[in-house]
Amino acid sequence: MYRCAIRTDVGKKRAQNQDNGGIFPELGLFMVADGLGGHRGGETASTLAVETISAHIKAGQAQPYWDPRSLAVSSIKQANAKIFETAKKNPQLDGMGTTAVVCLIKNATAYIAHVGDSRAYLVAKNGIWQMTRDHSLVQEKLRAGLITREQLKSDRMKNVITRSVGFESTVDVDLYEMPLDVGDSILMCSDGLSGMLDDPAILKTIHESWKSGQDVLAAVDQLIQRANENGGEDNVTAVLVTSLVKRA
Repeated sequence: MYRCAIRTDVGKKRAQNQDNGGIFPELGLFMVADGLGGHRGGETASTLAVETISAHIKAGQAQPYWDPRSLAVSSIKQANAKIFETAKKNPQLDGMGTTAVVCLIKNATAYIAHVGDSRAYLVAKNGIWQMTRDHSLVQEKLRAGLITREQLKSDRMKNVITRSVGFESTVDVDLYEMPLDVGDSILMCSDGLSGMLDDPAILKTIHESWKSGQDVLAAVDQLIQRANENGGEDNVTAVLVTSLVKRA
């Protein structure tokens, strides 16, 4: 039903990789999490997110007539509670959190649940579209007209996010839906990729892999390589999922 691959890399400037992610094709589940909160906290938060979300999705799918919308959203809320409670019990983890972008595919439709500034893109033969909207201070400034799109990457507050998983006792989760056709791809990534490559560069890299007959793993490898060539300022994680199912 899918071709899928994941790759993560520490980048060129960080000593530790606090990104995490997972591909679970048997569940139609794919995700990226970018940890926040210090040396140990970020790594713990992103790991807990992946473990909790995958377990919650698996348990939910064991029930009859499961709804992908509510299951995707509730999985992140469950991770939020787990991370928040873990931090309360461990003072050295106080303030930890993570971004989360979760793709759950059912009946050739992708359901994207999202918190933070990790992203999901739709990649097709004729273009790339950012499906998620960053929960970041610069995105708020852009919407308010305080900065231009060209100023986004140079703004000194570019790494400040306004919403994360586990930092507070509750979290609001955004949900997006996208019907998929054969050959459509969902790219999920941490800001270590989107901060180093603009959308046209991401599209060009993936299309070059497709044209040369390479598989999805080669495409994510190329994305990470180019992010590192452009500076590698952060950990970088990419998940690429290509649908093999024709939309009904």
